[in-house]
Amino acid sequence: MLIRRIGEWIISLAEDSHPRELMIEVTTHCNYDCIHCFRRVMNESLGHMDPRVFDRVLETAKKAGVEKLSFSGWGEPLVHPNIVDMLRLAKEAGFKVLLNTNGSLLGGIAKTIVDLGIDEVVVSIDAVDPQLYGNIRVKGYLDTVTENLVKLKELLKETGSWKPVVKIEFTLNKLNYLELKRIVDYAKLVGATHVIVSNIIPLTLEHEEKLACYRDNECLKQLEHLKTELGKKSLDSNVQVHMPSFNVVVERKCPFTQNYALYIRWDGLVAPCIYYAHTWKNTFMGIEREIKAVILGNILEEELIDIWRRRENAEFRLRATIFNQPSCLDCPLVKYCTLTLTNQVDCWGNTPTCAHCPYSHDITRCPL
Repeated sequence: MLIRRIGEWIISLAEDSHPRELMIEVTTHCNYDCIHCFRRVMNESLGHMDPRVFDRVLETAKKAGVEKLSFSGWGEPLVHPNIVDMLRLAKEAGFKVLLNTNGSLLGGIAKTIVDLGIDEVVVSIDAVDPQLYGNIRVKGYLDTVTENLVKLKELLKETGSWKPVVKIEFTLNKLNYLELKRIVDYAKLVGATHVIVSNIIPLTLEHEEKLACYRDNECLKQLEHLKTELGKKSLDSNVQVHMPSFNVVVERKCPFTQNYALYIRWDGLVAPCIYYAHTWKNTFMGIEREIKAVILGNILEEELIDIWRRRENAEFRLRATIFNQPSCLDCPLVKYCTLTLTNQVDCWGNTPTCAHCPYSHDITRCPL
């Protein structure tokens, strides 16, 4: 299938092209109310994925050749009433499984996770100080999360299992950046082998001014010193620390296209990524933007492989792979350009566009 002609180059889709990973949003409900959460500006009804929709996800994913399912998204997977059955069915179907959670409910299913052989567990820990943790991850209690992670660590030791691999995701802001000094020691305590650091995506101009480390010279200066300290601790402890970029002038890469991944919403709609899964608003580098949901198809109405191979969807992935798109974040005209205020079109005629996506600059990260 011809996808696009660029000058003398003709680009076509390989006959064996297929998705290899799905991020599955089993719910948009959450028992936390984190200060940086997208859900705070979400203008849609919340919902749980119906078991019949999940069965359809497994069926069509298997047919499409998907290898890995990441239970993540805009809600907390463990609040879904059928999450244990979902994890079990996913493993029985032969998929690699990643669970991304706030960790608050992990203790109750820790043994199940080990028994099922869940491959990865990623837990969001934005502070090692309990009070600061509660201020950032509102309604959450660090002591509970720590207790749950230690329980999981002890179960792994008792069973001699190496699954799941436990990782920590740390969302960086001006309130918590000094907590990075202690995050490696905390990771050792709870048995985590990786710490993945990401910047926040501010929800408003005020939010960016108050919280964004990437806009604060003192915060950036302190982080330069911390990187060396973290590097030494990482070597001494075998805990890998993955730092984000703080510079918009970098080679752009889309984490979803790199992993041949798609995003499945709780209602069965298919999106290209977590950033474009829902309609919401954010602020980045001083520009307020409205992000419109980009819907590629519906797995209740067609096969996942057909959605993946549809020409317009393949063209979208091509643009995100080679990044034949403008870069709004470092454009000198960004403050005056009305096209950059949404993701619907850019000045090169791409629609939709990824021209101002912070994930592509590695400033922000998501677990895949």
